[in-house]
Amino acid sequence: MEELNRTLFLAINASVHSSAQMRLLATFLAQWLITGVPLLLIGLWLRGARQYRAAAVTATLSIVFALGCNLLISSLWFHPRPFMLGLGQNLLEHAPDSSFPSDHATVMFTLSVALMRASLRKLGVLMLLLGTLTGWARVYLGVHFPFDIVGSLLVSLISAWLVSLVLSSRHLGEHLLDALEYLYQRVFPSADQRDTHP
Repeated sequence: MEELNRTLFLAINASVHSSAQMRLLATFLAQWLITGVPLLLIGLWLRGARQYRAAAVTATLSIVFALGCNLLISSLWFHPRPFMLGLGQNLLEHAPDSSFPSDHATVMFTLSVALMRASLRKLGVLMLLLGTLTGWARVYLGVHFPFDIVGSLLVSLISAWLVSLVLSSRHLGEHLLDALEYLYQRVFPSADQRDTHP
């Protein structure tokens, strides 16, 4: 499997002839696209409707849990990044820590799965596409192996499922959302005048 992982990496990784425009696009996808995630979550909350706020809360908790899983995995099993092995081209500065799984891809994929589970399928599919592009870019720039991205998807699927299972148990998610909405209305009384229960 490791040989296949390296072969796939070399097939995707940027060549010495890659254009500056391609590298710039890949850098944006690999490093900066993820900054839109908190903005999207805030936007869902500010929509005001119960469904959107529930999706924002579930997605946020799922992402936090998934990143915790990543931290545990990388601490138990160290897998070197391609540039640490002298493989391919490294076009993005990165600390020489464990490559598996990718935190960037995990955030994007977990958001996607959480949105789809919340019946926001079109937005979830869009995030899945963007997550795939983020994963591709991080392999293209030489900081991850393809299997790191696949591992991220698996972590995301399991994390979003577990979090949604816990939140649905004894209506825990409903109680949490009630508490968060109450707190929000107390802190921003003039910002939440519209009905949040369509």
